Amino acid sequence: MSPEISIVLVDDHTIVRNGLKSLIEVMGNFKVVAQFDNGREFADGIGKIPPPDLIVMDLNMPVMNGLETMRWMRRHKIGLKVMILTLDTDEQTIIQLYRTGVRGYLAKNCTAEVLREAIEDIVYTGYYHSEMVQKALDSGVNYAKPKAIAAVTDRELHFLTLVCNDEEYTYEQMANIMNVHRRTIDGYRDALFKKFDVRSKTGLVLFAIKHGITKV
Repeated sequence: MSPEISIVLVDDHTIVRNGLKSLIEVMGNFKVVAQFDNGREFADGIGKIPPPDLIVMDLNMPVMNGLETMRWMRRHKIGLKVMILTLDTDEQTIIQLYRTGVRGYLAKNCTAEVLREAIEDIVYTGYYHSEMVQKALDSGVNYAKPKAIAAVTDRELHFLTLVCNDEEYTYEQMANIMNVHRRTIDGYRDALFKKFDVRSKTGLVLFAIKHGITKV
């Protein structure tokens, strides 16, 4: 029998947390070892328990929300795996989440089977990609592309690092940082789209994170 997977829940709705705990613990060899009401309570308490295999965190919470909590974790170098539960599924939200180190996200109306799959994917393979993320990636993240990665120039790598930065630079800001014309930035972007076989900024961010091209 495989080792028990330890999970921490962070959600400001007690009924939702308790229901999620009951569901998770009947789906597989999973154990909810701690629960927190919000990101601030999580930040104060996570160091007092053994590191869990996975944190399942709500995005929209009072005091300190999921995105703010992820940024706190990055600043304090807390490298625990996090899956976000959210009702927000727009592309910009996805980019923000993955930039801060989230390993996957699920809509709150997902099925129990999808939840189980997501937990296992993150724990055993590192990431879970929802259907929306797969569309954004256009399949580019599924397979390692060593030739494409090796073909990235130093300037393209600098641009990619800025794209992945959670400061959320605009293309105009990137041009100023790199001291190039905005059209040059567009050229770097289009070249990487072609090399990585992706068609969006989300695809670039996720491809870079998946293959460890930049430290985000």
